[in-house]
Amino acid sequence: MLKARIITGLILASLVLAGLFWLNTAGVAALLAVVIAIGAFEWAGLCAVQGARRVLYVLFILGLCGLSVFLPVRAVLIPGVVWWVYAMWDLVVRADGRTGLWRHPGTELLIGVLVLVPAWRACVALKAWNPARPEWLFMLLFLVWAADTVAYFVGRAFGRRRLAPKVSPGKTIEGAAGGLAGAALLVFAWTMAAGYSGGMAVRTAAFAALVAAFSVAGDLVESKGKRLRGVKDSGRLLPGHGGMLDRIDALTAAAPVFVLGIRWLVGDRS
Repeated sequence: MLKARIITGLILASLVLAGLFWLNTAGVAALLAVVIAIGAFEWAGLCAVQGARRVLYVLFILGLCGLSVFLPVRAVLIPGVVWWVYAMWDLVVRADGRTGLWRHPGTELLIGVLVLVPAWRACVALKAWNPARPEWLFMLLFLVWAADTVAYFVGRAFGRRRLAPKVSPGKTIEGAAGGLAGAALLVFAWTMAAGYSGGMAVRTAAFAALVAAFSVAGDLVESKGKRLRGVKDSGRLLPGHGGMLDRIDALTAAAPVFVLGIRWLVGDRS
């Protein structure tokens, strides 16, 4: 399983990075729309929506993504961030997610909107800021992948205490802490190598840890959906990873937080 996971991850990373640098903003938006469409299809399945209604839900999500480009970026991202703050409190602090919010198909489908649409808009905004050199979008992907990878290996080696046992029994506090520290250190090294000042590198590293913390919420929300549905993976599209949601769950939470935080790092880009 680990071998399949690594091979699939390398192929995906190569395709994403190629598209990131070779495609223009419209091309990246279209590529991400395909990813979001697959994610919406899988999310609808986790909500027990099947048949024509499942396809309609995918079209609804894509329609909202299209409409979102006519709104200020912050107007789309802030509702998403508010949702992720609530999700962290419900699934990590309360550690169960026992509210009726998770039991009603209508609210579950609404959660899918808050999960998928702001993430798409955030990534497109990052590409649009500097189409020729999408360094901030690259940094977002890099820190999410780094946090996930470090958390996986630290958790396997040292994980003892469960982070949210009623939601995702395999995720540990040690693994999550390792992911946050790993993301911060790697982004710090990246910013220093890119020629930024030491103060900027420290701020960026601290911000990377915050974004990595939210990425954990993305993983937990999808785990909650799978747990309610009684399935291990959101789909079977990606060998070693499961479905598309299994691969982008952390990114969906990290992306809107990252974009809003850019104002703190480099100024208002609205």
